Amino acid sequence: QELGDGNFLIHFNGVPAGEFVVRLRGEDNSSTPRSTPTSFQRQASTQIKTSSISVTTQANDTNIEPGSTISIPFTVATTVNGVVNDSATETFTMRANNDRRYPNASPSTVTVAAGSGGKANGTVTLTVPASAESGTDVTLTIEVENAAATDINYAVLRFSVAAKVTDVNRPGCQVVSTSANCPFSSSLCASSQWEFIANLTDGINGTGIERITIRKGNGTLNTSTAVGAGGESVTMVSYTASCCSQTVELAAVDNVGNVGTCVGQARTLTTTAPVTTVNPASTGGHTVNPTSTGGHTLSISRCLCISVVVSLLWK
Repeated sequence: QELGDGNFLIHFNGVPAGEFVVRLRGEDNSSTPRSTPTSFQRQASTQIKTSSISVTTQANDTNIEPGSTISIPFTVATTVNGVVNDSATETFTMRANNDRRYPNASPSTVTVAAGSGGKANGTVTLTVPASAESGTDVTLTIEVENAAATDINYAVLRFSVAAKVTDVNRPGCQVVSTSANCPFSSSLCASSQWEFIANLTDGINGTGIERITIRKGNGTLNTSTAVGAGGESVTMVSYTASCCSQTVELAAVDNVGNVGTCVGQARTLTTTAPVTTVNPASTGGHTVNPTSTGGHTLSISRCLCISVVVSLLWK
């Protein structure tokens, strides 16, 4: 089966009993279509021997919490051509180890007794220390050897170290203040600064805030810690930036990876157009409002002028 990049996966229907080597024969037809395929042959330098010992094991859970112990049952049997020899009796040497050097315990020997169906059972225990880092793994090897030390087989199990997650809430943010007003004109932003102050907490039952970073913004972030009224840990943040960068977004990550955000926005000064008040015209210290007649506005001065002209003509 071709896997790509010149790699192939070979399947065998079965393997011979005893010792054997692996030999590969084939033809290389990667040259031009008209050229004759080139035959090749490769043989592994390692001699392989099938084991007559069967070691089977299965863990109920492959996740282990730090500070806990897990028990792994296993079964040992003698086989002939892959079939369990149910009449066999033998005592096997037993060894168990792991790549993290965590404490593990196992019987030194297991015995296939008469009438047991050719099988013997045992248990290995593995203890993960409380200091083990969550997200790591540990590989356990169970090794079984016959009494004559001429045959050996083993089983390999891989476990993931994962702390139990009780904190599923993301850190919260409480904005305290946003000080200073930034100028409306962008040409004046470089000469002004603004400050954003907030309190962040993971709550009374949280695992605590591990780090706070600036996700958006181009300013300076300072943090300090305090204890809240309910006993929770509070991280106080102070963010200062130029008015040319008027938005900030902070990301707070707790100790189990929950992420909370905190957003701030600078205030901008706005200019208001001046209001002009027009006073009505005054005559002789008295306010005179225009009078409308028939849709036309007639001023007092024009009325006086018409009255004088009419009086002269009458005389």
